Amino acid sequence: MKILLFWIFIIPFVKGGLPSLRDNFRLPVHAHEGEDALVTCVVRNLGENTLLWRKQDGERRTSKVLTAGPNRVTSDRRFSVMHNEAPAVDGNSSSGGDVWVLVIRDVKASDAGIYVCEVNSNPILRSFHTLEVISISLQPPGSLSTFSNITLNSDVNLDHEFTECCRDLNVSDKCLGFCNLRKIIDGQTGEEPFNCESDFKQIVRCMADGRNHVPCCLSEGIPDICQDICRGEYSIPTDDLKSHVSCSQYTEQTLACIADGIAVLPGPPTNVHIEAISDRSIRVEWSPPIQKEDTITKYWINISGLRAFDDNREQPAEGKNTKTDVMDKKTDGDKLKFFQKKVDQGVNSTIISDLEPFTMYEISVQSVNKHGTSLPSQHIRTLTLTPQSIRPSNGKAPELPDIRSCCSRKGVYHQMCVDKFCDPVKSGATTLPELMICAPWAKESFSCLANEIDHSACCKARGLPPICVELCSGNITSRVDFNHFKCIQYMDDLSNCVLQGFGVLPSEPRNLEVSNISPNFAIFHWNLPKVLGDTVTSYNLYFRQLQAGKPTYKAIPHVHDPFILENLESGREYEVYVRAVNDHGVSDPSSRILFKTEKESVLEIEEEEDNSGYNVTSCCVQINVNPVCLPLCSYSAKMSDLKALAPACGREFNKLLRCGAGGRDHKFCCARRGVPSSCQGLCTGHVSDDVFSIAAACLPFLGNAIQCFEEGAGYIPSPPYDIHATQVEEGKITLRWTRPAEGNVSMYSIYFHEVPANASGHDVDVSEWDGPIINTTEVFQHIEGLAKNKMYSFYVIATNDYGSSLPSAVVTLNITNGENVTAKGVPSSPTDVGIISRGADYLTVSWHPPRFIHPTDTIVYNIYYRPVEYPKFLKWSTDSLSYKIDELQSNVKYIIYVTASSEYGESRPSETLITWTDPSYAPILEAVTIHPTKFIREGGSMTIVCGALGNPMPTVEIYVGGKIISSERTRYLVTIISNVTRDMNEVSCYAENGIGTAAQASRRVVISRRPHIKSPMLTFSSLGDEAVIECEVDSYPEANITFSYDMDGEQIIASGGRYRTQIEKLHEDIEDSPYTSRLYISNVSKEDEQVYYCNAVNTFGSFAHASKLTLRDKAVPITDVAQCCRNQNISSSCMVACTLFLDIDSVIDNPACINDFHKLMRCAADGSDHRSCCSQWGVPRRCLDWCRGEAVTDTELCALSYTQPIVSCFYEGRDRIPGPPTNIKVQVVSSGTAQISWDPPLKNPGTVELYRVFWRPVGSAESGRNDTKEKSITINDLKDGVAYELVLKAGNHYGISKLTEPIKFSIDDSTVIYFSSAATAHQSVNVAVAVIMSLLIITALLVAGYMFYRRRIAEFSSKIANGISFSNPGYGRNTDTVQIIHSEINTETTDPPGRSRVSTSTEWREETLEAPSAFSSSNEVQPTVYEELRLGTTGAGFKRLK
Repeated sequence: MKILLFWIFIIPFVKGGLPSLRDNFRLPVHAHEGEDALVTCVVRNLGENTLLWRKQDGERRTSKVLTAGPNRVTSDRRFSVMHNEAPAVDGNSSSGGDVWVLVIRDVKASDAGIYVCEVNSNPILRSFHTLEVISISLQPPGSLSTFSNITLNSDVNLDHEFTECCRDLNVSDKCLGFCNLRKIIDGQTGEEPFNCESDFKQIVRCMADGRNHVPCCLSEGIPDICQDICRGEYSIPTDDLKSHVSCSQYTEQTLACIADGIAVLPGPPTNVHIEAISDRSIRVEWSPPIQKEDTITKYWINISGLRAFDDNREQPAEGKNTKTDVMDKKTDGDKLKFFQKKVDQGVNSTIISDLEPFTMYEISVQSVNKHGTSLPSQHIRTLTLTPQSIRPSNGKAPELPDIRSCCSRKGVYHQMCVDKFCDPVKSGATTLPELMICAPWAKESFSCLANEIDHSACCKARGLPPICVELCSGNITSRVDFNHFKCIQYMDDLSNCVLQGFGVLPSEPRNLEVSNISPNFAIFHWNLPKVLGDTVTSYNLYFRQLQAGKPTYKAIPHVHDPFILENLESGREYEVYVRAVNDHGVSDPSSRILFKTEKESVLEIEEEEDNSGYNVTSCCVQINVNPVCLPLCSYSAKMSDLKALAPACGREFNKLLRCGAGGRDHKFCCARRGVPSSCQGLCTGHVSDDVFSIAAACLPFLGNAIQCFEEGAGYIPSPPYDIHATQVEEGKITLRWTRPAEGNVSMYSIYFHEVPANASGHDVDVSEWDGPIINTTEVFQHIEGLAKNKMYSFYVIATNDYGSSLPSAVVTLNITNGENVTAKGVPSSPTDVGIISRGADYLTVSWHPPRFIHPTDTIVYNIYYRPVEYPKFLKWSTDSLSYKIDELQSNVKYIIYVTASSEYGESRPSETLITWTDPSYAPILEAVTIHPTKFIREGGSMTIVCGALGNPMPTVEIYVGGKIISSERTRYLVTIISNVTRDMNEVSCYAENGIGTAAQASRRVVISRRPHIKSPMLTFSSLGDEAVIECEVDSYPEANITFSYDMDGEQIIASGGRYRTQIEKLHEDIEDSPYTSRLYISNVSKEDEQVYYCNAVNTFGSFAHASKLTLRDKAVPITDVAQCCRNQNISSSCMVACTLFLDIDSVIDNPACINDFHKLMRCAADGSDHRSCCSQWGVPRRCLDWCRGEAVTDTELCALSYTQPIVSCFYEGRDRIPGPPTNIKVQVVSSGTAQISWDPPLKNPGTVELYRVFWRPVGSAESGRNDTKEKSITINDLKDGVAYELVLKAGNHYGISKLTEPIKFSIDDSTVIYFSSAATAHQSVNVAVAVIMSLLIITALLVAGYMFYRRRIAEFSSKIANGISFSNPGYGRNTDTVQIIHSEINTETTDPPGRSRVSTSTEWREETLEAPSAFSSSNEVQPTVYEELRLGTTGAGFKRLK
């Protein structure tokens, strides 16, 4: 009856066919209380079978069905099943997806335990999943209790109440409910058992009430290992694995026996006293029991001689069971060990005679009536005396002087003073109040007490102070006052000195000695005092430990020589002395003895524990057990090690079990210790059924089995080894073997059997042979009467009185006439060979180890396989119990068998398997499963399940937000994403196995998140204009967006008057799309120049973003559009559009103006580059040149479709985007160094945030560039005489200007020389050649593109016919978006002045300003291939840089 701590080995493999549970997750599932728990089961090829989820009840050994298929069976609505249906494959009916997730919502602590995923196939498949619930209050989980769910027969007396006993033994108040048998049965104890386990030892002692319930427990079939409560004992399980035994199934019978026994059995005798009266006799006295005294018929006195104190006692004969010897009665030829003396009722004392001198005996007394016995009384140990220390009969102590008469004569009339100060025996116990009361008669009292004898010398020797020594003399000259109060503490010594002076006390004991010093006790001897030794009635022994903090002596009164001082600490020094006692007082101390107890030796303890000669750890090392698992290779293995190493050592379970059993048959012991028959395979070291199911059902009994392993080691023989045939004659054979290394053998049994022709090793189960058996005591045997030319198998078992070994190795050979052979014994065949998983290119085979194998044999398993049509077997070897055969052909029939090899040879083949590999097919993805399905919170976690069918097994990848998160070759890939961010809104699964086309499935995830705002920190406007402050809000659920004057959002700006707000969703078709909010302020005044806050609030939080409105002088267009039109020779009919600004609506319908549109756009662009704005409005690349005032190739298309957005951008940027810098100058600073300076743009000079400068040698493909916010820059590393060209542009975070016209210069003798554009006309020939080469390249590219297009059209048509699949693994993983980022303005230049960087020719043409935030790359438009090829053509040059 123990509180069990279950810990099941995690066995990484399970035998089975199809369907299969091989892909299940083995790690425990952890969930916090109140969260949702997901327990995942992966089943392949479920077919028409049904999957059940069960909750296992470990105590009752039952399970409760929770779900069947997708349906909930239990009434608890918190349970449900998450499962996605899968499409049909290769014409088969749809069987559903492989992943079945048991969802437990709002998980509780009581939900913790083992959940079983069960498939009702034939055979039934099960996988076990542990759920651990982490309590919020950190309370320990509920444990299995011995005192729960108990029912007893109605005729059992339940009135046993023992609360008072529990209180006397200090049982805590909260656990007193267990001190009533009826409350235990009714489950009304008021406290959980695991909270009272520390009190169970006292509770069980009180429950048994000193009665012996063991006979009843035996009659009820309770095994001996579970009878501790029947004896009133309880052992709390420790970290020692063998202390965790399973007895809960016997709780009902145990409590019934206790209830019956309390009503009829007597209690134990009380007040047991033992006295050694001679060297061969001991007196035993006792009092009758309190319980059932009137029913007692006799008493049993149990006497046990203890070998540990016997110097010359003989050891038992080799091979004898010392436990049995202890229980033997005394016989003439044996030394005395144990016997009983029976005394009739009414007699309460007896003398035990015929004992041995100076021997320790342990004695207890039992009450007996017709119903049974009590438990033994407290065990008392005593030593018989030595002949030299036998005490003579006590003499009579001398008479004391008549002190009381003396006091009366001297006038002491106070009766208390007479009693205390006139009696030397009682004066030692005088108190201070008594001394104060009797002070007036102190002179007379102490004078009579001294009896005219001066005892001062004795008092001085005992250390009394001088003022107190005066009292010892009897001659007190001064008055007794407060100065004498200190003498109270010395009154005992004073009294002793007086008695000693009277000659009535014995002298000190003599010759104090110590012997038999052990770690925990020592024996002391002494002789009688020289003076008045015959008056001594007993002795007082005083001892102390010589250690800091323990200076005080402890006294043990009423002891006798010799005396055993017990309960000492090992390795400590002690001081001991003895004083003799007679009727008058105590003698002086004896001489003191100093001694040191022995230290406990760990080596000696280990040798005592492992005296069998069998070393479990050595066995494990010999058979190559994983070194990590060696802590489990011991009969003293720890539960903590088992828990920690179970996942890593699951595959070593069979080896550990084999070494634990040691080749011995422990089934008889296991049956006696309550191990059920279904689990007794553990007791032979061989598990014949499915390992995982055996482990789950039988591990509660592992402690019982380990105790049997340890008990049998050294007594039960191990198997014979090196069995072999030495000679074979006609019908005869001679076998020989080697005697086992451990255990005495009394007989060998030889089993043999004829093997049928063409039988495999598995066809003949040698464990069930019913053939002849030959017994012998020799290590060889001649066997006759065998059939010629027949195959026979032989094995040998060793036996003795304690049990038998397991079978030896098996010798199998053909009996052929006259053949002299040496056939050695080999392991029997592996059993239960099966396929545990299969695929298109592999088969995984598993088997059980041989039944007959020596525990220390190193076994290698050989797997033989071949296709049916292939004549030769292929072979692989392993030391594991499973093997995956790779590189097989799909949809092919294979033949497989397994053998076992040891150093002596190879076994016969196992049974033969014929099996198919799976057909191959391309991967098919199930829909992406995400949990929780809704309300995934930013910062939280989500579980992604990607399931893929396909043979061979596909490689499954999970992409989140376009980034790969996990990749594994598996059927189902489960990934838990912690700390989810808002950009993880796209989840994709990708599967590929090399067959057909890869598969992909995607799902958008809505992430609940607090608002986040993006907005420019500065917004510019002019007085009188309308200012727009814009912010983009990203949140879900939708946020409440407002503008305010303060950060806290209290001073909200409401729509009305000059203020207007607008909120619009960016993407209507996306649930969690961001929103854009704008605040319009019309007729801006100086007071409006301040900081505004964009505020957003939703259920997950709030966010505020500041944006400052900055005013500038209203810009006046520096370009007169009408004058510009006249300069461009615009036709008169189109001049109507040339007003202060471009009025494009007036000419949009006039076809005659189409040819002048590029001129109108040049005038309206006003020197600025508006392409960034145009690209946001959807203007295509072929029309973007109009946005910077350049001509386009398709004037009609651009004019009809995109004129309005282009002109809108002109209006939008007229006050925001600066024009190009002006008045550029070059000045020589030193050799190779020039300073470039310029003036601000004429248009919007106040908006310039950065200038960019480009320069390069004329005709070079590479250029230098630098950025600055100043109006000058220094260029280094220029070469004299080399012609350079230079351009500039200005920009801010809204856009950039056009490039300035190029300036060409060279440096010659510190002089700047400027060139005109005509100076480079000689380059035109080279340009013409470049154009021709470019046209040839373009033609080649067009031809290649056409061929590629034809091929892609053919592929796409094929995919439509066969179902859509995505061949590009990157498809859908990244989304290209155009994002305009308004960053904070960079107050520093990216490239320091005077330090340039090299730009490519593309940068020359397109001026991609990538470093400073003011020039975002999104404000630039990249060139087309055709534009790349136009580099250097006539009239292009820097125009492509605009």
